[in-house]
Amino acid sequence: MKNNAKIFIFCLFATLACAAAAQSDDGKGLVDRRVTLQDYESAAAQKAQQSQPKARQNQQPDASSKQAPAADTVAKPALPSSFGKIQISAHLDADSITIGDQTTLHIVASGLDGQKISLPLPEKLTSPVIEALESVNDTTRGADGSIASIEQKVTITSFDAGRHYINNIVIGVDDGKSVVLLAPADTLSLTVAYVADADTTKCEVKADADYINEPLTFWEISRWIVLALVVAILVAAIVWIAKRRKEHKPIIVLPGAKPIPADKRALKELEALRRKELWQKGRIKKYYTDTTDIIRRFLHNMYGISASEMTTRQTLKAFHGIADWSEESDTLLRQLLQKADMVKFAKMEPEAYEHDEAMQNAVDFVRKVAETHRINNPEKEGEK
Repeated sequence: MKNNAKIFIFCLFATLACAAAAQSDDGKGLVDRRVTLQDYESAAAQKAQQSQPKARQNQQPDASSKQAPAADTVAKPALPSSFGKIQISAHLDADSITIGDQTTLHIVASGLDGQKISLPLPEKLTSPVIEALESVNDTTRGADGSIASIEQKVTITSFDAGRHYINNIVIGVDDGKSVVLLAPADTLSLTVAYVADADTTKCEVKADADYINEPLTFWEISRWIVLALVVAILVAAIVWIAKRRKEHKPIIVLPGAKPIPADKRALKELEALRRKELWQKGRIKKYYTDTTDIIRRFLHNMYGISASEMTTRQTLKAFHGIADWSEESDTLLRQLLQKADMVKFAKMEPEAYEHDEAMQNAVDFVRKVAETHRINNPEKEGEK
């Protein structure tokens, strides 16, 4: 019985000793694990601090950093905001924008009573993180016509995320002796946040999406019509110019210049040819060629007969078909053309009187045809 009690007591003490040893081991392990975790967290924090500048360059911060940007250091101006009745204030249309957006800075100077002040230029309001783009001034005048207040509206923007303070607003007041510098009492701050990233995971891309055919606009249709009209006009102009040159007609007729009648022009050219005295100088062939050329041009100008491109037989046949044909004029034309052909092709040498006779036949032919034309067209003669 005593032995059993001893054995029981020994086992109890042994159990208690083992439990105490186990508890001691567990406490030491907990402390060791806690130290190890602290060391890991410290190392991770140091690693995150070392990689943070590089991460800012390579990628944008997460959504939490966009919503709560870090505040910049503030250096409030030590200048007064009032001088006598003059009060200076400033406010922003929006004190929070995204990168690249714009807002308006309002700088108000009231109680001027005609006092001269100098407002800050946009370049003076520009800082390393805020850019002033342009400014516009609105003035309010009192009952006496003097300027009572001025409001300067400055458009500003920023491309740096964070909370930026606008503490460089300085206004000069000329009191007659010196310039007093004033600034708004409250320092304005502008919070600039990144643009939220678009969630592209919910976008559905269809590989075989149908194309949408947009209807043609009026300009798309009209410009082709205008182009076709321009081309048509150019082609018509080229054809008309070529035709006028072929017919030996002027391309541009000056307004107000009355055309010379065909008979008067022919008679004038025959008289000029007579004064050249070609046959007297031995140039007989030239004399008859120029004479018949004048008559052929007369037929073309008077009736549209292309006599310059016709033989004598064809010319006589064409002349016989006009309304002003007469036997007398036909005889005069025939004698002139046939004699000219004999001189030009058969080398005939007419007598001296025949040269004068050929010139007279040409003059009589032109006058006879013109007279017959006036008789047959009395209404046109009356218009002249």
